[in-house]
Amino acid sequence: MSNEAEFLEAAKAACVSWNLSPLEIEVLSHTENVVCRIKLSESEQVVMRLHRPGYNGLAELNSEVEWVQSLANAGLPVPTARRTETGDYYCSVGIRDDAKNEERFVGVIEWVDGAPLGSVFANTSQDVVPHYKQIGALAAKIRCHSTQWHPQEDFTRRRWDIEGLLGDNPLWGRFWEAKTLTNKQKMLFNNARKILRDQLSLLSTGPDRFGLIHSDLHLGNIMRNNDDLTIIDFDDAGYGWFAHEAAVALHPSLGEPWFPSAREAFLDGYCSIHEMDSDEINSINAFLVVRSLMIVGWLNARPELPAYEYFPVVIKAAEKAVENLVLDS
Repeated sequence: MSNEAEFLEAAKAACVSWNLSPLEIEVLSHTENVVCRIKLSESEQVVMRLHRPGYNGLAELNSEVEWVQSLANAGLPVPTARRTETGDYYCSVGIRDDAKNEERFVGVIEWVDGAPLGSVFANTSQDVVPHYKQIGALAAKIRCHSTQWHPQEDFTRRRWDIEGLLGDNPLWGRFWEAKTLTNKQKMLFNNARKILRDQLSLLSTGPDRFGLIHSDLHLGNIMRNNDDLTIIDFDDAGYGWFAHEAAVALHPSLGEPWFPSAREAFLDGYCSIHEMDSDEINSINAFLVVRSLMIVGWLNARPELPAYEYFPVVIKAAEKAVENLVLDS
């Protein structure tokens, strides 16, 4: 596994492609990608992402840039990408460690001031609740943009449909086979998978319910700077249910005593931009369980990450979500 020093060296090498002369390079996070802060002067800095090998290819990454730029052009608060000296948006950089050499695509985007509202795994207080009305409105604006935007013919992003979420090889991994699960938990999760597949099969995949979404709109991907919120990290963006987007945004508060207030605020903000009928609102419950299981699969496939320490908590939360699903079925 590469260490921080190797990531910093790779980031320094990649700076040449953008003709950047960094005063300082700092690793901010290492989850799906390695994210670095590149300080260029006392008043200017940018974000560099060293993308996880094998997750997004170059066509998918360029499509992400295209969509995010279109969102920015439509007035949504999102950071846009910088071009390299050759006019591209990405370069490739090698990272050497003791085990192997790996190549990563690298991109540079605008810096966003502020701090994340929370994280994908935990929320510390109900202070986030007042922000959920704005989060809901932002999610609805993404939906409105999705229904009228026409990408280029070579636009390529994944599909968070039944197969992508709950198929034999879901995009975030076979959560029902996670290595630390007990046999009882494996049976419980696999049974939930079958129930959820049946429920999602009843949902429309027409453009009124299914389109381009951020698909990872959790609190850690929403930056707060005073009263301003900015959406970051479109690495998982793709085609999915708009109700799934809502569930991902609400999921960090699931199980907390303020969850009903967060849900109400989110829906209030969302429906002020785009109305959701009762059937679509009710489907959010199924997607909350889907999200709980997805995180199990995601973290199970990434034991090298610091976040892996949360795995027992993630499994327990998923077990509770599934038990409620089974009781309601």
